[in-house]
Amino acid sequence: MFFHCLFGGRRQRGCGQPAAQAGAQPLSECCGCRRVRVCRINGDRNACGRMASLGVLPGAVLEPLCHGRRRQCMVKVNGGTLSIDELTAASIFVEPA
Repeated sequence: MFFHCLFGGRRQRGCGQPAAQAGAQPLSECCGCRRVRVCRINGDRNACGRMASLGVLPGAVLEPLCHGRRRQCMVKVNGGTLSIDELTAASIFVEPA
């Protein structure tokens, strides 16, 4: 079963509106962007909980550190650096911050 993880049901800066979600793209395709804001995370409860424990929540601002499309995407979040695998990065939808 898949869920759309929304931070307490609240929507952040237009990420929840359908028009804004249409502009959201997977994190795996945003490597090389400056800063992005997480709109939603697709996955089961375990995946959503794991991302939440790492600070990757809807509304969080991430700074991708990788350049181009790679198997792993490194991002800076809350002062720390995370390495996210390709499959997980594809389930995190972001928009420019």
